[in-house]
Amino acid sequence: MSQTREQYTMGYGPAATAIMAVRTAQGHAAFFLPQLKPGMSVLDCGCGPGTITIGFAELVAPGQVVGTEIEDSHVALARANAAKRNVSNVRFEPADIYALPFDSASFDAVFISAVVGNLREPVRGLREAYRVLKPGGVIGIKEFDHGGDLLYPLDAALKQYNACYCRLRSENGHDPESGRKVGAFLLDAGFRNVKMSACYESMADPNALRGIAGAFAGLLSDGWGDAFKDRGWATNEDIREMSDAWLRFPETPGAFYAGAWVEVMAQKDGAS
Repeated sequence: MSQTREQYTMGYGPAATAIMAVRTAQGHAAFFLPQLKPGMSVLDCGCGPGTITIGFAELVAPGQVVGTEIEDSHVALARANAAKRNVSNVRFEPADIYALPFDSASFDAVFISAVVGNLREPVRGLREAYRVLKPGGVIGIKEFDHGGDLLYPLDAALKQYNACYCRLRSENGHDPESGRKVGAFLLDAGFRNVKMSACYESMADPNALRGIAGAFAGLLSDGWGDAFKDRGWATNEDIREMSDAWLRFPETPGAFYAGAWVEVMAQKDGAS
């Protein structure tokens, strides 16, 4: 395998999990929902805590939905979330996107969110998605593109945080600007009828800003701060200033954050 477990799961601490846990199918995957019909089989690769996957299961029932994750703790959390919601037509399995444990042509639809940018070999991963799709099946991808993020005001500590964040992602084989490239990746993987659009997850409400700022500050204590220091990119004082800057950010008059995402739909050729 060309991608280590650590590279896949960088940032999978409590703060990152909290960010993912608030995402729903209706909110985060609205562009994909018109493709889903009752009775369909759906695969959600990199499902995190399963909140989006469970939404898919509710929509396609009695069809079956599978969520996969390389991180065992997320598989366990997703299973617990499904049990709480009493959703029985969904299951969660540990799996590597480079070697999905499913027969070819097993699913009517595949969804992937915030995974492609974490892969050293994105086309290889998408070819696996192509393989497990049925002829004529659809894929929906939602991918971040930090090159389009909006953050105001951006003081020196937050600038340093963003620079270190992107640098660490790149060191681990991640692409912080992967969203804009997904269409090309899909074409290389064999898909057709690629349709791309972009959107923002915008936050100006103080409560929403406190949530996202707290999560970003939390990443520092989840291990990102140590990684920055170990590489000589920041001092202890720098890390404190980054954390303090995030915690001050929601209280700053006029503060605004918007994360850029690219939404892509494509199809596997209908010929078997």
